[in-house]
Amino acid sequence: MSDLSVKTNENVSLCVLVSDENPELKFILLDNEPLILGRTQQTGIVDQRMSKNQMKFIADYSTARVLVEQLGSNKSAVNNESMIKGEKRLLNHGDKVALLFNSNYTYHLDFVTPPTYGVDSNKRTTNFLGKEISPKKPRSDCTSKCETRDEIAPKKPRSDSTSNWETIDGTLLVYNSSNIVHKDKIAAFDMDGTLIVTQSGKVFPVDENDWQIYCPEVITSINKLSDDGYKIVIFTNQGGIGVNNVNEKTFKKKIENILQMIKTPVQVFIATRKDIYRKPAPGMWNILVSDYNGGLSVDMEKSFFCGDAAGRPSRSSADGKPIKKDHSCCDRLFALNIGLKFYTPEEYFFKESSDELYALPAFNPNDVMSNILYTDLTSKILFSPNKEMIIMVGCPGSGKSFFASNKLFCHDRMKIINRDTLGSWQKCISEAKKYLSGVSWSVVIDNTNPDIESRKRFIDLAKSLKIPCRVFLMNVSKDHGKHNNKFRELTDRKHQKVSDAAINIYFSKFQEPSKNEGIDEIVKINFVPHFKDPDHEKLYKMYLL
Repeated sequence: MSDLSVKTNENVSLCVLVSDENPELKFILLDNEPLILGRTQQTGIVDQRMSKNQMKFIADYSTARVLVEQLGSNKSAVNNESMIKGEKRLLNHGDKVALLFNSNYTYHLDFVTPPTYGVDSNKRTTNFLGKEISPKKPRSDCTSKCETRDEIAPKKPRSDSTSNWETIDGTLLVYNSSNIVHKDKIAAFDMDGTLIVTQSGKVFPVDENDWQIYCPEVITSINKLSDDGYKIVIFTNQGGIGVNNVNEKTFKKKIENILQMIKTPVQVFIATRKDIYRKPAPGMWNILVSDYNGGLSVDMEKSFFCGDAAGRPSRSSADGKPIKKDHSCCDRLFALNIGLKFYTPEEYFFKESSDELYALPAFNPNDVMSNILYTDLTSKILFSPNKEMIIMVGCPGSGKSFFASNKLFCHDRMKIINRDTLGSWQKCISEAKKYLSGVSWSVVIDNTNPDIESRKRFIDLAKSLKIPCRVFLMNVSKDHGKHNNKFRELTDRKHQKVSDAAINIYFSKFQEPSKNEGIDEIVKINFVPHFKDPDHEKLYKMYLL
C-alpha cells in the first residue's frame, strides 16, 4: 500500500480538521479530495441555522494549504472573519474555522504526521467516523496536478497569516494585518480626517501619538463591513515620509497602534512620494487589484472609497460650528479615477445628506480629447514655401517641443533652435542668424518666449534680415500644462523633471502675443496627445493634480 504522505512537501503527511469543543472529533482531508461538513450525523450538529452542506474543504498537500468555500446561506467564519455564500478562502496550519459565525462549531487545521492521531501511514485507514478510505497515491500526471494547483494556490495567497510590511518601488509602503483575508468587496478609506483626527486639534499631528479615532461609528462601521464580507483597506498619502519630515519607523508603529484599536484585519497602502502611487493617481488601487488581492477580482459595484478631501467649500456643521474648506479634492478624484462610489466621512459614518456642494478642478483632462486637430483655423497654414522665422510660445508641458519636432522639423528646410540645448538666448540668436543668412533655411525658436522682451530679440533679427516672422502660440492653460507635466513624470522617468513653479513663473510673465510686436501672423495651436500605450491614454484622461 502507498502511504498517505505527499512527496512534494516533506513536512506534510496528513491534513486534519480538529474540533475545538471535542478534540476527539477529527476529519481527515486527503490531498485534493473535497470534504463537505454541515448539519449531518457526521458532525453531530442539529442546529437548523446550518445547512446540511455548509462548507467545502479541499486540501493541497504540496502547498500545505486548504481551500474552503461556504456553501450554506448563513455566515461561516475563518479566524473570526465572517464569510458569505460562495466566498472562498485559503487556510494555513493552525487557522480556525467556524461552520457558523459566532458559534461553538469551530475547528482548527493541522498538517501533521499520521502518528499524532494514531494513523498508520503504511496501512489502509478509516476516518474518525468509521468510513474506510484509501490512501491518496502520488500523481504522475503533471497536467491534472497543475490545473488543481491553479485553483487552490493562485500566484498570491488569498490569506496571509502573519503581519508584515513591504516596500514597493522604494516609495509605496504596504502593511497586511495578521490573517488578512482577500475578498471581492473592498471597503476603502483615507486615514487622516477620515478614520482618525489629531488629539491636539492641529491640522498636522505633532508626533506619532497625536491621534484619536474620528468617531465611535468608525469602529462599529468597519467591524460590520468586515462581518458583511468586505476587506478593509486604507489608502493614505504621507509625503512627509518621502522628504524625511516624518520618521518612517515611528509612522509604521502608529499604523499598527491604530489597527489594534480597530481590531479588524486591515490592508494599508501608504504613498510617500509624488509618484504614480499618490492619490489621486491610481497606482495604489492598481497594485491592490493586481498583486494584493490574492487573484480575486474586485466587485466594483459593491466596493467604495471614503475620504475627507472632497473639494467642499467652507461650511457649517449641523450645530452651527464653522468648518474650513477641504484642503483638496484628491480623495473624490481618486474614487472618480478608479471608478468607485465615493463617500465623505459625514455621509458614510453619520448618514448625512450626500448633496453637499463641491468643486472639481476647472481643467478636465477628458475635454482635451475633443481638440483632435492642432489648429481649427483652416486659413492658417503650418508651412510656408518661403524662408521664415517661427517663434514658439508655450509653457513647459504645453507640447511645443513635440509639435516643433514632429510637425515642423519634418519640413526639410527647417532648423530648430533651443535654449535648453545651446545654454543662452545669445547663442540662440547667433545660431538663428547663421541659418537664416543661408540660402534656404527657416528656423523655429523652441523656447517658452512668454513675454514681449523675450520675443523681441528674435523679431528684431527677422526684421534685420527682412524675413517674415510668425508666432505659434500653444493653446494650453496653466492647469493643462501642469497635468501634461505630471503625466510625463509618471510615464517617462528619463525626461527631465519640471517643477510646477516653472509653469507658474511662465504664466506670471505671460503677455499675449500681438501683431504690434512686428509679428506677421499668430497661429494658436491646440494640444493633441499621442499615445503608443493604451494604458497611458487611460491614465492621461484621469485627474492627476
